[in-house]
Amino acid sequence: MATTRRDFIGTGALASLAFWSGGRASAQAADAKDKLKVAHVGVGGKGGSDTIDLANGNITLALCDIDKGRLASMAKELEARGQKDFKLYTDYRRMFDEVKGLDAVTVSTPDHHHAPAGMRALVRDIAVFVQKPFAHSIYETRLMTLTARQRKLASQMGNQGTSAARLREAVEVVQSGAIGKVHELHVWTNRPIWPQGIDRPAGEDPIPDSIDWECWIGPAPMRPYKAGVYHDFKWRGWFDFGTGALGDMACHTLNMPFWALELGYPTRFWREDSGERHLETFPKWSVLKYEFPERRSRHTGETLPPVSMTWYDGDDANMHQPPKDLFPNGQVPRTGALLIGDKGVMVSPGDSGNEYTLFPEAQFKDYEPPKPWIARSPGHMREFVDAVKGGPPAASNFEYSGFLSEVVLAGCLSLHSDKKIEWDGPNMVARNAPELAHYIDTPYRPGWELVGRELLDNQLAAAATTIERTMSSYTIR
Repeated sequence: MATTRRDFIGTGALASLAFWSGGRASAQAADAKDKLKVAHVGVGGKGGSDTIDLANGNITLALCDIDKGRLASMAKELEARGQKDFKLYTDYRRMFDEVKGLDAVTVSTPDHHHAPAGMRALVRDIAVFVQKPFAHSIYETRLMTLTARQRKLASQMGNQGTSAARLREAVEVVQSGAIGKVHELHVWTNRPIWPQGIDRPAGEDPIPDSIDWECWIGPAPMRPYKAGVYHDFKWRGWFDFGTGALGDMACHTLNMPFWALELGYPTRFWREDSGERHLETFPKWSVLKYEFPERRSRHTGETLPPVSMTWYDGDDANMHQPPKDLFPNGQVPRTGALLIGDKGVMVSPGDSGNEYTLFPEAQFKDYEPPKPWIARSPGHMREFVDAVKGGPPAASNFEYSGFLSEVVLAGCLSLHSDKKIEWDGPNMVARNAPELAHYIDTPYRPGWELVGRELLDNQLAAAATTIERTMSSYTIR
């Protein structure tokens, strides 16, 4: 469905506000003083803030959301900010077919729409900002990464902590050897804060006139509408639509140590423990293990030891965290990362990796961080805008964020298996668990197929090894 904004005015509340901008990097990119022509897929929740901040200083050509009330609210907000003559859609397939001249698009939808919408933009040479998690499956993540690379498009994922000065300082501290060689990593979150560990409810409810249920389901298998079960925000715990607490939060909490430790693909991962497993939803809590191999530092050239990583998730009623005795001060933050080296310990509390403390306290009382060698960010979305207009790649561009997200999504596979999964990262193969192929590359409902697959099918192994080899050159500037 497409229409003008005037048909929607008058329903819903204003979306929340935050920040972001985006665009297209190519020889034909707009001059730094020009306004970008942009569109937005998903304008509620985080999509509302993405939309508002990209609209500032740029020209909005289209909004897309399955919720007509949200469309109406955002249309009113943009009109109040001087935007006009944009079209409204509930189906991004039609939007991409009809709206010409776009430089950039934001994709801030449930996870299962990230790649189907993002790929429709990339194959049209439109730059993409996608909310975390990068995609719904490992295959989708790899395909978007390779497509953006081949078409030389600016890209960014919405893990804003990447651009925080303290996160970049933490990376420098670890890579300078302050806590020695890290062999043990713990990462945890207080999510989920949405329902999971449940079964599908029986029956169905009437679909509200304001909701395009066909387009909400999109590439997933069709199921009946149930009020308050999937839309909105409660979709994250369902296998068909979300990626659980790990997919939602590890793109934040694993981000700093992943960069700092220069982790590659894991060789093995498995489900150590979890709450009761259900057919269609993630468990209420889980403890997962990863094993990362020895590797050579791109920063110093030295050999880095293997790393054992444990992931924990669970809400306040099902809280799972690292053992208290691993923390020198005995205090375990509600969410964060713990890096254990042979010379010290780094605790990074919070979701985004933008704070850290070194232990033992007496040893690091007078510690001074090394002289910065990672450029400090002008802002997460400013980086993206600069990349669009010919500057260096944004730090969380797809070469980096796609690689991080493949590692995150690998852990989601372990929730479908009782095996210690032997992982061939470059080829996206669970060597001892072929039954997981269905989750690595999920099928699509007819009419919603993933476009651009021929690129990955033709260039898989060679391109994958290039991703691992070039990751740090894109992030350390």
